Amino acid sequence: MKRILHIGSTYAFALLFIAAGVFHVIEPSGFARMMSGWPFPYGIIYATACLEWLLAVLLLLPNVRIVAAKMIAVYLVLIFPANLFAAREGIPFPGQESTEQALLWMRLIGQPILIGWAMSIAKREKKLKQ
Repeated sequence: MKRILHIGSTYAFALLFIAAGVFHVIEPSGFARMMSGWPFPYGIIYATACLEWLLAVLLLLPNVRIVAAKMIAVYLVLIFPANLFAAREGIPFPGQESTEQALLWMRLIGQPILIGWAMSIAKREKKLKQ
């Protein structure tokens, strides 16, 4: 049963990352607002979409799942400053004209939760391989 839950959790996370990549492509201007002062924000946004898709696919491959989960955790740490900037500056969620300030700050809580989820996938996968 634990294995089924682990696989389901892994696939759900991969689907979440695929959806995130799609949303980056659908709403690039919303993400560009979060990158004030960065050169080539649209290039970075499209690159991150591709990276999210790549990481999602790698997460589905058992032989590289541990590394992929850890790479996802690192990626989430690296993009945290963009979400912090958006909360501090009141930049709405991509695809929205405005977002309540409290929601922008609450989004920051989601980042550590996703990091923990990715690391739990890596930990469980390591246990399964022993």
